[in-house]
Amino acid sequence: MKELSKYKLNKISKNLDKFFNMADRDQIKEGRAWYTTANKIVLDIATRYDIDPYKVASVMSALSPRNKWAQNIIDTEKVCDAWRNGVRAEDIKVCTFHTNKFKAFAILDDKVSITDKSLKTFNFVRNIAFLDPTAVTIDIWHLRACFDKIIKIDSASIGRVAYRQIKALTLKKADTLGIKAYEYQAIIWTAIRK
Repeated sequence: MKELSKYKLNKISKNLDKFFNMADRDQIKEGRAWYTTANKIVLDIATRYDIDPYKVASVMSALSPRNKWAQNIIDTEKVCDAWRNGVRAEDIKVCTFHTNKFKAFAILDDKVSITDKSLKTFNFVRNIAFLDPTAVTIDIWHLRACFDKIIKIDSASIGRVAYRQIKALTLKKADTLGIKAYEYQAIIWTAIRK
């Protein structure tokens, strides 16, 4: 997807309003707390295993595909513990793809790093590692809200220009409401999932 027109951005803005306004009190509370809780988990694992929080968040991100959040936390700790104790990737099991497990170990070995070449992942890692107020995780759920339709996981790539446009719009909408963009995105995520 290339640059989004003003018309399309206006439609996306209205769709985001729609889903944000659908959120009830519990969903707003859950959304506002989600990244703060994730950050505490990352910092706890980083402290216990003496690993940089950005690396822990990157490991968590690498292990996230097709993995439930609670299991992702368990797998992140398992990988960090194994790596810290010299256990090889081949010798542990996680609940995601083998390639992602090996990527997680490569992150800890400084052979791979999450950069802004992968915008969604980069923003997610910055959100959970640092609570970065300038980062916006535009995942499949955020795109579904933006376009108000079911988008298949394998077709969820929107391109760098459109990502930046949606990110800027999300930052602006959150700022207008007096909340962090990651909170705004998480509130929409809680509302649209239900």
